[in-house]
Amino acid sequence: MAQSVVEEDRKINLTISEGLLRNLHGMFYKLTSPPHLTLIYASQGCLALTGYTVEELLDIDFINIVHPEDKAAVLSIDTTQPFGQHSEPKEYRILCKDGSVKWVKDVLNATYDERDAILDVEGFVTDITREKVEHIAVKALEKQHEGLITELNHKYNELMQFNYIVSHNLRSPIANIIGLTEIIKFHYQEQASETGELVNFIADAAQSIDTIIQDLNLVLSSRKPMNEKFETVGFEDLIQSIKNNLKRQIKESNATFDLNLAPEVASVKSIKSYIQSILYNLISNAIKYKNDDVAPIINITAQKQGENLVLKVADNGLGMDLKSVGDKLFGLYKKFNFDKEGRGLGLHMTKTQIESLGGRITVESQVNVGTTFTITLPLL
Repeated sequence: MAQSVVEEDRKINLTISEGLLRNLHGMFYKLTSPPHLTLIYASQGCLALTGYTVEELLDIDFINIVHPEDKAAVLSIDTTQPFGQHSEPKEYRILCKDGSVKWVKDVLNATYDERDAILDVEGFVTDITREKVEHIAVKALEKQHEGLITELNHKYNELMQFNYIVSHNLRSPIANIIGLTEIIKFHYQEQASETGELVNFIADAAQSIDTIIQDLNLVLSSRKPMNEKFETVGFEDLIQSIKNNLKRQIKESNATFDLNLAPEVASVKSIKSYIQSILYNLISNAIKYKNDDVAPIINITAQKQGENLVLKVADNGLGMDLKSVGDKLFGLYKKFNFDKEGRGLGLHMTKTQIESLGGRITVESQVNVGTTFTITLPLL
């Protein structure tokens, strides 16, 4: 009777164990001791993992479905591993019954006898194909990204070299031409001859070339790498400095300012020269493109939105028809009001500097109502 109860308990325990193993997404196994490592047990999870039944897998042996390129790594078991400690998990490929290849992760553990010799090896194998493929894809993208960064740096260095040639080597002969034409003009200033007129044409052309070279130098220099010194920029002091620089324009136009700076972003970490240039261009434009019948009112607000600084510069000036302007507003040498001075560089430079800081700029405008520029910059 006692023997019957023991047998019944054993069957119940085996049934519970098999039930637990079937619910696990993977395969338990047991191998003989090294160096043979022959499969002596596999759980029912082998069918979902490999496509082989337990009987088929025991017959062909698990090592024979390991990818040929990975067999050596699978067969190498550290026999010096201290008792009771698990070996490092192995990742390798297996060849499934349907011909597909899977990546698996194998967590194994050796059983030792009293002389610390390995009796057998048992482990648990799980399918990591999806994770492995994603990991390989990420690594490939990282490598591609590194290649693109290297290429961009190379292109940037070429651009800076071109910038140096333009700003130094090319401007020198242009300056000589301008100087020579001035000397010639001096000798012909009393004469309305054809020669004097031609000299004037040459002088004007040389001056135009020099202006274009200076503009290109300015644009290229605005794309320099972000290795400038980041420092604390206080908006109130910065705006006051800009107002001092524009004192004459402000006085002549009777411009007034309305500042609304949230305390948490009254000062930020950024490149001061960039922020100053951005605000200077937007404020000077607000005065330049004022409505003739109304004194300029320039509203400047700064607030925090999430992890960003949102800076707005709004005016009550001439405004513009954004439908006709379209995406040309920030283009190089794009002018839309030829009654005002300027070469169409300011907004292009502003957008370039904002993007160099990792931000973006948008605009809302209505003719004869005003314009609002919104700048979004990441807070450091």
